[in-house]
Amino acid sequence: MNVPPTNAEPGLDLAGIFNGIDFKGLKSVVVAVSGGSDSLALLHLLIDYRAGRTTFPEIIAVTIDHGLRRESADEAHFVARLCEKLGIAHRILSWDGPKPVTGLSAKARDVRYNLLCLAARDAAAEMVLTGHTLDDQIETFVMRSARTGEGGSERGLAGMALATLLDREIWLVRPLLDVSREQLRDYLRRRGIVWRDDPSNDNPKYERVRIRKALRNADRQEIACEIAEKANKRRLLSNMVAQFLPHCVTIYDGIRAEISRENWVLQEQDAQHLAIAVLMATIGGQSFLPPAENCDKAVQYICSQHSSGRITMNRCVLQLKNDKALIYREMRSLQEVNVDPGTIAIWDGRYRISNHTNRSIKVTATGARGVEFLGDARPTDFHRPSTLSSPALFLDGEIVDVPAVSDHVKLPDGISVTRHLALFDHILSGYDEILAQSVAETFQLQGYKRSPVNQINKN
Repeated sequence: MNVPPTNAEPGLDLAGIFNGIDFKGLKSVVVAVSGGSDSLALLHLLIDYRAGRTTFPEIIAVTIDHGLRRESADEAHFVARLCEKLGIAHRILSWDGPKPVTGLSAKARDVRYNLLCLAARDAAAEMVLTGHTLDDQIETFVMRSARTGEGGSERGLAGMALATLLDREIWLVRPLLDVSREQLRDYLRRRGIVWRDDPSNDNPKYERVRIRKALRNADRQEIACEIAEKANKRRLLSNMVAQFLPHCVTIYDGIRAEISRENWVLQEQDAQHLAIAVLMATIGGQSFLPPAENCDKAVQYICSQHSSGRITMNRCVLQLKNDKALIYREMRSLQEVNVDPGTIAIWDGRYRISNHTNRSIKVTATGARGVEFLGDARPTDFHRPSTLSSPALFLDGEIVDVPAVSDHVKLPDGISVTRHLALFDHILSGYDEILAQSVAETFQLQGYKRSPVNQINKN
């Protein structure tokens, strides 16, 4: 029997931190290590946990050098030297090129996650661990609370999920969300482990720093309980929608949703609002849910006995037809995209086009020309309005495919077209895992990779 070592660190329970994560079958796991106290503590805790296992994935530490401070390169090499002493493989990945003048923090976060995913792919790892703490969770909650008061979504008040799926491929896991930063620093001090402080963490020009200082005397336990309540509420509502969605909605060709109004009106109001938000975001190719007031209007339109005709919102057309409500992409803001040889592009947030030929592909809305191209090959349930706003592929100025409704007989080898769900395919919060699986099933798409953690027991 494999018995974990006794945890000698007061307040830190290795089993409580890591037992909810399924490491079985993994060849390796990537740990993001910046050199700060949180990530260094995570690395050492994981090494401690590994010591009590008969088998465990290889631990690979990765440091992202954003190149935003003169000290960053030295900090990355500090981590490299530490990992060498620990016998842990280590990589440094840098953010090269110009940096944006505005939105720097958000861009840096995106780059960091992209580089961590790159490191994971190179290592054949399916999981990246990060050192986000309870302090980070509380700060995130407070910042999002302020935005909610300005019209933001309450769903964000659930905070960071224990696990988030990136690009349908890599699970980002945050094992320390229930652990405070001070607990981690006490752990490091007792072991004589030195960390590097990032001076930007004390710069009041950043919102998070201002929030951190404002929270010094706050009741953190009370806030943590409120976050847990919001997280549970979000998860339960998402799961409720996941259950009823396939019974109320039919998807045709991936471009048209047909809602049974008879079944729809039987659902709880909150579930209706989330369901219509998800449908409009998916049909409209958007990575965020529509504003609450638009969802209110859409639900009222679908449920009212006196509604008629059609309305447009969030790049979608909503149309009533007898006992059905249709949703499809409107003919507006449909981009033209060139997909060069050896590249991949996302068209309109709805289609992923891979080009492994030696020729460029142009992707536009199908329009009347594409409908004419289909000719007699139109399916029996052909719906012209939704087809017009679906993609058409051009080679050398000629249409070769209307992928939503054609059988791809003229699509050259080396070109692939798959339906893309902008709401979930890039970033899927663990809170919405079951909902995303339901949406993928409803659209007859490949399901999402299952989470390696027990979200309920860990949150």
